[in-house]
Amino acid sequence: MKAFWCLFALGIFLHIHEGQAQCPTPFEAFFLGDSGTLECLYFDVEKKREWHEGRTACQSLGTDLAVLDYEDLHWQVISYIHKHQDMLDEGFHIGCTDEVTEGVWLWTDGRAVDMYSSHWYPGQPDGGRRENYCCLYYDDFLYNSCVNGQRLYTICMI
Repeated sequence: MKAFWCLFALGIFLHIHEGQAQCPTPFEAFFLGDSGTLECLYFDVEKKREWHEGRTACQSLGTDLAVLDYEDLHWQVISYIHKHQDMLDEGFHIGCTDEVTEGVWLWTDGRAVDMYSSHWYPGQPDGGRRENYCCLYYDDFLYNSCVNGQRLYTICMI
């Protein structure tokens, strides 16, 4: 019987992955390359906020700042931004910080950020105690340590 339910669930998953899956409005659907897992992201470009204000705005939607270390999700986000001309000259707060312990970067879900990842802009993070919040900054949208208090748009993730 367990095998039946596993196959049934797999069938539902495969059917959903074929384009049937939806994220709640205003979230956009992204599928992780190897697993096909659905991730829903919201690019909040209504108001620029400081990192904590952006996180609060995401949490008011029942979400949190985006954790972009899953497989190819960060690369998909960069591609998405490049397809939207109004976003190309902007920056976005995402969900990592070293505000608790200087130099120890953590995602908002508590996992460590890979400091040797190609997702970091060369030389980043570099701001010491002046730059404790992770953001994607134009024109490459790689991870950067952004100045405390900097007002940027926010990416939320369910």
